[in-house]
Amino acid sequence: MRINTNISAVVTNNQLQKAQTNLERSLERLSSGYKINHASDDAAGMAISLKMKLQIRGLDQSDNNAADGVSVLQTAEGAIAEIQSMLTRMKELSVQAANDTNADGEREAIQKELQSLNKEIDRIANDTEFNSQSLINGNLERRVYTRNNVHGVEQFECSSNIAAGDYGITVAQDARQAVVKSGAVTLNGKVTAAMEGTVKINGYDIDINEGDDMDKIMTKLSSAMGLLGGKVFATTDSASGAGEADNAGYVPVVSGTAGSSLVIMTNEYGSDVKLNITCDNTLLASALGLDGAADDDGIVAQGVDAKAEFTKDANGNRIGFADTATISANGKMITVKDVDNKTFKVDVPGDIAKTKFTDVDGTAVGEAGVATDTSAQAGASTPADIVQQVTDFGGMKVHVGANEDQYIAVEIEQISTYKLGLDQINVMSHYNAGRSIDKIDEAVSKVSSIRSTLGSYENRIEHTQNNIDTSTENMTAALSRMIDTDMAEEMTEYTSQNVLVQAATSILSQANARPETVLQLLQR
Repeated sequence: MRINTNISAVVTNNQLQKAQTNLERSLERLSSGYKINHASDDAAGMAISLKMKLQIRGLDQSDNNAADGVSVLQTAEGAIAEIQSMLTRMKELSVQAANDTNADGEREAIQKELQSLNKEIDRIANDTEFNSQSLINGNLERRVYTRNNVHGVEQFECSSNIAAGDYGITVAQDARQAVVKSGAVTLNGKVTAAMEGTVKINGYDIDINEGDDMDKIMTKLSSAMGLLGGKVFATTDSASGAGEADNAGYVPVVSGTAGSSLVIMTNEYGSDVKLNITCDNTLLASALGLDGAADDDGIVAQGVDAKAEFTKDANGNRIGFADTATISANGKMITVKDVDNKTFKVDVPGDIAKTKFTDVDGTAVGEAGVATDTSAQAGASTPADIVQQVTDFGGMKVHVGANEDQYIAVEIEQISTYKLGLDQINVMSHYNAGRSIDKIDEAVSKVSSIRSTLGSYENRIEHTQNNIDTSTENMTAALSRMIDTDMAEEMTEYTSQNVLVQAATSILSQANARPETVLQLLQR
């Protein structure tokens, strides 16, 4: 027996310390609710659990992001719904104006309401916002840029399924407005009683009264053409080309009309646009240089559509567009269609190809009673290449995941009277009212398409939210199984370790008492 070293006590103390360590660990797990409180508890489990916590927090925020995305779409859709209501009213007004029981005054009142509704459509498009971001004014539309220093080209439409890259279109001949160029104006003084009469432009009556001079007649004609969606001015040019495209290539005279010709033109371009000018007094028509207007059918002028083709590279291949794509033009609007409903539209300037037009004078030619053909005769042109760079920029990315690049790209096409084709809407004649009905139908179709696209985005994001919620639920359950304490199991462990601590304490007490037996040997 040894008294310097109590081996039994040392052994018992070691076991007591182990039991106390295990008991403390069990107490920590029971009190915190976690079975991994330190990296030493489970190094791999700690690393995995931290990643899972980050993922869950990211998913929680992406759920909020998705909800905000739905709010954006609902805000935009609410504005579009109101625009649809206004388009319905515009359709009603156009149908009303198409009825020839309306006099010019009634049609003028209808025209004013249409113009007011147009302004409201543009106001709603510009002012509809979410968190200070404009939604339907083109701010969330895909970006397309014009290259090769060509100015004035407007990207009208670019389908979302058209890949980013360069796309080339060549304008071989410019579009043209409906233009009537008169012969020389011979009215130097005032209209006499014998010359008094009515000039009709597309059915709109312009009364020319005794005593009117050319200044007053020009005022009446200008007022009428302003209502009809056009203009009138005097020029000394024998042919177009020197002036701006907005004036059909003619240069207006600053003052005076004697010896000049009248140019009566529409603002719109294309073969769908026409002018029909009649006059019930031969003397008046002759004085204004519009001799053909006194014939039975009057003077008829029609616009011209642009001519376009695909731009090709040095190897003869189309730039950007596939061989299956087709190209067409309506006025200045050039449209490319391809499979999978791919649509690419550009609105080009009216003088991009610098086409020289010669307009037939208003003097009647051919047999009496035959409408004068005043369609523009196209001359020399300089083909203009337009290269549009389609990018992946623009739109709104709704981040719906916990990791990088997990987003839904939302694109909202611009809604404006220009993009809907309603900026030049006019109902001041039966013909124009009929065209307006067709334009409004197309606008309604376009707006409905945009709204349905928003609905598809909304449904997609809502499904994404459901998936996020399910993923969060499952991942949270997995994390719980990994780091949460099983209270029943841990209480069993706690009880076991507690008993061991008490037992070890008791035994340690006895082990410490063993050296006392040595005293009995010393006493003998």
